[in-house]
Amino acid sequence: MSEPSFRFSPRPNRAQEIHWYEWGNEAFMRASSEQKPILLSISAVWCHWCHVMDETTYSQPDVINRINEDFIAIRVDNDQRPDINLRYNMGGWPTTAILTATGEIITGGTYVPPDQMTSLLDQVLQYWRENRDQIGDQLAEPETPTINPALSQPTNEVVIKIMDLVRQQFDRAYGGVGLAPKFPQVDIWDLCLTFFTATGDGWSAGMAARTLDAMAGGGLFDHIEGGFFRYSTTREWTVPHFEKILEENAQLSKLYLKAYQIMGDESYREVANATLQWANTVLLNDDGLWGGSQDADEEYYALSKEDRESRTAPFVDPVIHTNWNAYMISTQLSAAALINPQVYAPIAMTALEVLWDRMWDSEQGLYHYDNGDQPQILGLLTDVAALTNAVIDAYEYSGDAIFLERAETLLDYADKILWDDGVYHDQPRQEAEFGRLRHRQQPLPDNAAMARAWIRLAGILDRPEYKKRAEALLGAFSPAAEEQGLFAAAWAVATDRVEAEPMVATIVESHSRSGANLRQAVYGVYDRNRIVRTWPTGSAEFEESDYPEIPMPALYICRGTVCAAPVTEPEGLLEALQELAGAMIPEPEGTLPPN
Repeated sequence: MSEPSFRFSPRPNRAQEIHWYEWGNEAFMRASSEQKPILLSISAVWCHWCHVMDETTYSQPDVINRINEDFIAIRVDNDQRPDINLRYNMGGWPTTAILTATGEIITGGTYVPPDQMTSLLDQVLQYWRENRDQIGDQLAEPETPTINPALSQPTNEVVIKIMDLVRQQFDRAYGGVGLAPKFPQVDIWDLCLTFFTATGDGWSAGMAARTLDAMAGGGLFDHIEGGFFRYSTTREWTVPHFEKILEENAQLSKLYLKAYQIMGDESYREVANATLQWANTVLLNDDGLWGGSQDADEEYYALSKEDRESRTAPFVDPVIHTNWNAYMISTQLSAAALINPQVYAPIAMTALEVLWDRMWDSEQGLYHYDNGDQPQILGLLTDVAALTNAVIDAYEYSGDAIFLERAETLLDYADKILWDDGVYHDQPRQEAEFGRLRHRQQPLPDNAAMARAWIRLAGILDRPEYKKRAEALLGAFSPAAEEQGLFAAAWAVATDRVEAEPMVATIVESHSRSGANLRQAVYGVYDRNRIVRTWPTGSAEFEESDYPEIPMPALYICRGTVCAAPVTEPEGLLEALQELAGAMIPEPEGTLPPN
């Protein structure tokens, strides 16, 4: 058995002198047999305060000795084990949690400075020794959202309540919600843009625009090398925490491209382009996939462009994460349609093939991460949801039916190992697991993403039963969405999509006459429920349709029973869209009535 590989601060420290264990049987057996509490540290390779804690608190000789003598120390990488982080994070990184030998939480927090750590360990040990026999496993039951599988339709009023909360907490002076620290919170501004297109509500568009302008114009964005930092320590978006994460940059780039589609502001496309250029220059590995993050380095990012060129750039984590790479693939496909197909499409399609080959095993399932040795951690919902939507994006962009097969393969896989009681769970059943990993969670954002995949396939394949799956899944989470408020913004966007009349764009092509230009053009069109599908000439779908026979390739755009005249050249797309819009009832449709 190989020795566990832990990652510590890149700067001098003694944290490795602590006898760290990986999360697993050995650590819990030792804790049980030696009757010791567990000190769980959840860190991340990009996390500034994790590095500080390594360099200070975990480098103190008395802290090292006390932990080694009286505790079983477990170290977990947040990015590699999101399932553990979901259950044990105490409000940020690093998380410092004290557990029983069976994995239940006694106490905990985030960063603990050196002068407080010894006192904390002393208090925990005293409590442990005096109450060990009474502590048991009932200390802190994991919270679960209120889910009602009997609700077969999402509760639309909850969407309005969430938007009301956004208005109440919106910072009119500087954008964003709340004061400080400020995080990008992509889902909230995605919802605001969706709400604007659904209702014409200018206040929603204004909140999104004010926030996007502030984030891109302030310190959160790296104006020299591109890319967004993780969050701002100030209300004004001026002083960031300097780590750059793949997940957030993929999602922010896609948000800015959506804002460009809706508002037509060229600066949003430029921000997305600069961010993706940074990711493809800095994070993209030789194998065609993106590493997880670039480290924080306050001194480096304070330098001018010329001075940076003479310095070693901050460390890039090369570890591959399925969900984050899937997010970036989807964003690169949007950029291919909206910025440059020659640049972004090959990168996206190559990455998708490499990711599928490396992380999907037809016998074992879908893996979460690969650190260069071999793929690790099977069956996490976050990966299935992200990759399913990415392969649907690849189908819509390319027209290749292999991606539809992969989407249905992933949904079937999720149904077998993650579906239970009317919702998806974050991981398969873990009968032999420890602590809170015995309790499966039902994360709302990932369930919303699964609903989005079902509704997209419903339109592509004309499968009404798939739409019912999406409706039932979102309906089950209506109570949880109301409880979670702003954190349910992704659910609200999916709920609107499942209720909005789809705009179905069908490209009919032959082997000799490709509809790629038409497909790329319509893929770049924003609609709340846009569906792009490709039919070969002579296919059963085309023969059974009412679409007129015209020279191929051709694009047919319909909403409900109303269709525009067929389009044979990309230049005709705008006229077809205008024709379709003029033929529709001019009142907003969907779940988001104006206030």
